[in-house]
Amino acid sequence: MKATLTTAILAAALVAGCSGKEEGKGEALSVKEAAKRAEAQGLKPQPGLYKTTITMTGLEIPGMPAEMEGHGAGLARTVESCLTQAEVDKGFEGLLTKGQDGACRFENFALKDGAFEAVMLCEAQGATTRTTMEGTATATAADFTASTKMGFGGGVEGTMNVTARHERVGDCPAG
Repeated sequence: MKATLTTAILAAALVAGCSGKEEGKGEALSVKEAAKRAEAQGLKPQPGLYKTTITMTGLEIPGMPAEMEGHGAGLARTVESCLTQAEVDKGFEGLLTKGQDGACRFENFALKDGAFEAVMLCEAQGATTRTTMEGTATATAADFTASTKMGFGGGVEGTMNVTARHERVGDCPAG
């Protein structure tokens, strides 16, 4: 599945970092509609170099051998990526759908005063993931937790829980 957990988390961070929550509860939205709402708020992420650290806090897969229990807990992955002015200028839809092949939508999307809650459903190549996220964000950073339920076929589901920190660390390297 091209729509990875990292992509979903980065999508949530980009949207959350750039808008204020609508009053009331969240609602189901396409990624395109979520992008439009963020843009309508008039706030955009700043271009620059961003560092994202995702730490796995739990992994449960039915049928996993006992010796694998707890495997991956505490595992952290840090990636850096450059958000160019040209990407910011193209708008949020391009940022949110990067790497997703249109396979994701928000079941619930709510933002207010830098706090956000969202549920993103992604379906591709016969696999389904449902990610519940909540946290806080600004135009240059986000801190949040995410819990992803993954369908493996045959009614088997697993869950992966992570914490994430997304922050602007400087300008993009020249070149």
